[in-house]
Amino acid sequence: MAAGSLAALVGDLSACDTAEMLREWLLRFAHGHGFLGGRYLHLGHFHSGQRAPHWKLLRFLSTHDDRADLWVTEEIGAGTMLFTFLPFAWSNGDGEGLTPAQREWYAVTTLTELPAGVTVPVQDHAAGPACLILFGGSEQDALDLIELETPSLAVTALAFHLLAKLIVPGSNALGPALSDREIACLRLAALGDTLADTAAQLGVSVRTVELHVGRASKKLNAANKVHAVAIAIGAGLIQV
Repeated sequence: MAAGSLAALVGDLSACDTAEMLREWLLRFAHGHGFLGGRYLHLGHFHSGQRAPHWKLLRFLSTHDDRADLWVTEEIGAGTMLFTFLPFAWSNGDGEGLTPAQREWYAVTTLTELPAGVTVPVQDHAAGPACLILFGGSEQDALDLIELETPSLAVTALAFHLLAKLIVPGSNALGPALSDREIACLRLAALGDTLADTAAQLGVSVRTVELHVGRASKKLNAANKVHAVAIAIGAGLIQV
């Protein structure tokens, strides 16, 4: 796609260089399409045995004052988002299927009057799936948007995600922070070092390295060391 065509699709999104600018852009984007607000979720890598409530968002940004922990596992269309490449419409109806905490937030923001939205998936194979969500519109708004703007929605969501990976803090903002030693152990594992190699480089025992890797894996809700390394790389916590 030509640079001019891309700019025409994403507008001034490329000028955003802070999370607050991304949030303001997303609110304008949502309003421009007839929706109350928007939300960005970066789910990251997960393994086949990992199910709610054990998913952990790597990144989260919302135009409204809601909390990441309300939407980690129950965001409308999250299950569908993991396995599809195309935007899709959804509707909450009267809030059926929401948890009590979500329903309370839902009522406070008066979304019960406009219960529909659109989820635009981004299949980032290196860093794990993400999505851009528009919420607080009518069902017809959602259906019309899907019918008329599917290609541009997909490009916009991808551009937003690529920027958010650089700007929005990683998983340490949404859960227990990894210690410097835990990050160091994961980084050396990503470089191919064995437990013994890592212990020698850090000047600690192999058992200590095992404890650091185990704690890091638990904080990241990872199944094992390899999974923890993949999550850490996708979240930008380590670079190789």
